[in-house]
Amino acid sequence: MRVADLMTSQLRCLRETDSLADAMAAMQELFIRHIPVVDEGGGLVGIVTQRDLLSLEHKKDPVTQLRDVMRTDVVTVTPDTPLRTAAETMIYNKYGCLPVVSDSELVGIITETDFLKLAIFPIAPRRGD
Repeated sequence: MRVADLMTSQLRCLRETDSLADAMAAMQELFIRHIPVVDEGGGLVGIVTQRDLLSLEHKKDPVTQLRDVMRTDVVTVTPDTPLRTAAETMIYNKYGCLPVVSDSELVGIITETDFLKLAIFPIAPRRGD
């Protein structure tokens, strides 16, 4: 299996000029923990995580722009990356997600939850069964 088989391609992204408050609201509304930050062309420029926001909550003003707090040293994978390679990268580096980039454009994200679903759904009974 490849990353493309498991990744989420319907993404909620923000811009560098969006605020911490925007990121917090999006995470709460969509029940997500990672938000890619993209430029006008859809290129990945950074990422903001729930952990980042929690650590900044009392240190930064909610109107602080994401460009001032986002992580820019983001490790990415491609849709063709083998799932094992992506999983090893996440485990060994303690990453909660990996953005998926193709031709310099963000096309998806793969998270710990995606791997958990892959491991559990084939063997777990459905809800209500």
